[in-house]
Amino acid sequence: MKVFFDGEIFTFQRQGGISRLFFELMRLFAHSENIEQILYRGSYVDHYPFRQEWFKCYYGVRWPFKRGVQVIRPLDDRVIELLYITNATPKIVYHSTYYRIPKRQKGPIVIHAYDMIHELYNGDNKTIKKKKTAFETADLIIAISQSTKDDICHLYGIDPSIIVVAYPGVSDVFRSRHSDTVSRSEQRSDDSRPFFLYVGHRGWYKNFDILLNVFIERRYYQDFDLILVGGTKTLSAKQQGAINRTGTRQWLKQKYCDDMELANLYANATVFICTSLYEGFGIPLIEAMACGCPIIGPNTSSIPEVIGDTGLLFDPKDPSDLAKQIERVVNDVSLSNALSEKGRLRSENFTWQAMADTIHQVYLKLT
Repeated sequence: MKVFFDGEIFTFQRQGGISRLFFELMRLFAHSENIEQILYRGSYVDHYPFRQEWFKCYYGVRWPFKRGVQVIRPLDDRVIELLYITNATPKIVYHSTYYRIPKRQKGPIVIHAYDMIHELYNGDNKTIKKKKTAFETADLIIAISQSTKDDICHLYGIDPSIIVVAYPGVSDVFRSRHSDTVSRSEQRSDDSRPFFLYVGHRGWYKNFDILLNVFIERRYYQDFDLILVGGTKTLSAKQQGAINRTGTRQWLKQKYCDDMELANLYANATVFICTSLYEGFGIPLIEAMACGCPIIGPNTSSIPEVIGDTGLLFDPKDPSDLAKQIERVVNDVSLSNALSEKGRLRSENFTWQAMADTIHQVYLKLT
């Protein structure tokens, strides 16, 4: 079986959930004797450790500059079309990482779908049009959650029978950071302050301000730090003004770290808080669970589907509800430890191998 991966995601995402998903998928498929992989990585900007021996054919050149890769996108579209036709057979599976499809279809088309952010929150019309064409062309769509599948059916009128749910997984580095025997109240061994953890970018639908405002209004900064991982380095003028009114900003820390450092943060955080108004899945949720970190998340979209009863849910439009759930975790050690253990156990349901097996079975049905 031949699979042609259109690695468009690697031409604009240095790191993130989608690029991580496809790196893990190709890494696992490399060990399958039944799959021949072809990867068009293009002028890539990511830093994932791909190996050329994983692929029958590999096409990729690192983009040498920090910006500007979009200027060669038209050329990139033409090059991948040529290479797809060159490698195509009637049964070759074309697997799109970000809704790009070939103009001349030679075999089954598989589209991976992640969320409906653009559709639900007045996003980019070009992307919406691109997704519509991809969904209508696809022989099969892979959704990363039941929530995303339901949204595709509702927003695009796609037949649910051609949509398969394949949950993302969590990398082993996060599974190695929990403690089976040590209470979370006893885990910290240094003199640093306890902290709340937030991971990811802080675009408006991520709803980060609700956390920042509650943290300040309830004066949590007197006893806790707030650590932000990833996202832009700059804060808005409004956010900076709220921080300045506390008289110090030493409690706010921004970090950019690798998986090992992030796993340590999850393992030692008092609580991991997700505030998003919408998520297609939310890989940081299962990373936190795997590390035994208690979770507070919004009762929207895929979040309840992912965390089940292992975390505390709140109304993402109600600051008082978020504060209430934070108080529960901060003041109840037994609850914190229970959430930690339940989350760790639930995270075992989400593995990259299970995702890869589901996708492999899908390929077999198409060919």
